[in-house]
Amino acid sequence: MHKTNQIVSQYRKLHGLSLRKFADALNEQLVNTDVSHATVARWEAEVNSFEPDLRFLFECLASYTDWRRVFAIDCLSAIFPDLVQSGLVTFRSEGVDPCFKK
Repeated sequence: MHKTNQIVSQYRKLHGLSLRKFADALNEQLVNTDVSHATVARWEAEVNSFEPDLRFLFECLASYTDWRRVFAIDCLSAIFPDLVQSGLVTFRSEGVDPCFKK
């Protein structure tokens, strides 16, 4: 299981996006959400890193049908591994090409 900071870094690099462009891509269709490049940098930090806000991740789940949805699923799975591994919580990503191999 990957840590959230690794997931953020790998998705950003996979898509060839700068911190700013990654933040812009995450904000694209969301209302009242302002993820900045500094926020993405804090998510990626090896030391004293922050996790993405749960409300933000659930908004990504509800709003996107592309790699950003899978990104949210991967982050939530890293934050709540016991719930996901137990089968108590499942996420659907039909029709979305997975961009991140575990």
